[in-house]
Amino acid sequence: MQTQARDTAAFYRSWAQVEARGSSPQYQALAEAVADDPTTIAFLDALPRSKRQPNLLFGALRWFGAPVEDPAAALAQLRQQTAEVAALMRARATQTNEAARCAVMLPALGLVGGPLALLELGASAGLCLLPDRWCYAWTDEHGRTTRLGDASDPGAVLLEASVRGNPPLPDRHPEIAARLGLDAHPVQAGDPDERRWLRCLVWPEHTERATRLAAALEMAARARVDIRAGSFPDDIAETVAALRTAAPGAPVVVTHSAAAAYLDQDGRHRFASELDALDVHRIGLEGLAVSRDLGVAGLEDVDVREMAHRFVLSLDGQALGTAHPHGRDLDWWSPGAPGPEPAGAAGKV
Repeated sequence: MQTQARDTAAFYRSWAQVEARGSSPQYQALAEAVADDPTTIAFLDALPRSKRQPNLLFGALRWFGAPVEDPAAALAQLRQQTAEVAALMRARATQTNEAARCAVMLPALGLVGGPLALLELGASAGLCLLPDRWCYAWTDEHGRTTRLGDASDPGAVLLEASVRGNPPLPDRHPEIAARLGLDAHPVQAGDPDERRWLRCLVWPEHTERATRLAAALEMAARARVDIRAGSFPDDIAETVAALRTAAPGAPVVVTHSAAAAYLDQDGRHRFASELDALDVHRIGLEGLAVSRDLGVAGLEDVDVREMAHRFVLSLDGQALGTAHPHGRDLDWWSPGAPGPEPAGAAGKV
């Protein structure tokens, strides 16, 4: 994450071109307007460096009803509500809560076998702790679709992803013997204010994600997932111990998606070392630089220019492929080597 940028204006200009361009015209224009507005830059520079993120600012503006589609009007409202917006940004955090990541992580989870004791780091509301509750549809390059679960059931949440290569798509849901989440700011999925904040964090054009988020939060509220307040790597060992007590003998699988990005390089090294020492399985879905800092193998020859808007999927420190950060697609690699595997036959139609 680029939350430590020293030149805030330059950071917002870069974010507009690298992150928002092609995905959110509204946020691209708003980020460019922020970069060109000295008053807003001064407002951001008065906040802790980790609180200057565009997603946090824009989510806060939407919380207060600012018209983010009109940058001039949105920044004018910010000048009128400076104290309120600053207080919200200090109190809140950016949390993606994208259940669709389960669609690209499930093939890796299936390689471990079960029943499993599942721990998610940076769990937020715990949506990715429920891989056994979602319905799935994976479509390959030839248009063939493999399905898991009955999406016609009332309240069902369908996660769809396109796949390339020949990933081991499961024909049954994983068996979860115990599950826990760890997050610095746990989210209660049934809390109306928490739901509203999470909705404010979904980019305005991403209406499908917003609809999926609402349905997934309903499921998570019913499931009452246990999300514990804590940080990583500091609190990992204690949480793993709790899982092993809850499910003796079950292999512990630690998952993290866009979570290690919030650690500095030293923190990532400590994070990887801690997981190695605990003798657990680890499934990661992180950016290329973060994955390299975590010691993921198989990335030596990967061109960073080909990894724009891509995450690395890894299991136990070995790269398995790349995926869209929000789980839209999965490019499965041959074992131990970067690059796509020739597509094979898909599963059920």
